[in-house]
Amino acid sequence: MGEVLVQRDEANRIVGFVARGLSPEMLPGIGVFQLLRAGSAALTEYLHVPTDSSLSEEMYIAVDRSDPHLAREVDAVLEMLAIGFRLLERDCPDDLMVRDAAVGVEVV
Repeated sequence: MGEVLVQRDEANRIVGFVARGLSPEMLPGIGVFQLLRAGSAALTEYLHVPTDSSLSEEMYIAVDRSDPHLAREVDAVLEMLAIGFRLLERDCPDDLMVRDAAVGVEVV
């Protein structure tokens, strides 16, 4: 079974996605690959937001959230991706699991 981790910061904003264990020959793998590819293109080409991404065996996208003027636009793109992954999970429950993961949270 493949999985997609929806990475969220301390303010519950999505900052990235990590996908692993997905076959590029199966529907969930193809869907996740295409969603990540589209999201990365929208962020970099349309919004000019820097991203770090890999669309190889372990797929991921990490987003630079430092520009407060684009917060709503970035949120819209990233939340749309999360919804797309959850729809794929609903359609392929035996092949894909989507879960949230907190990143960068430090307990003092």
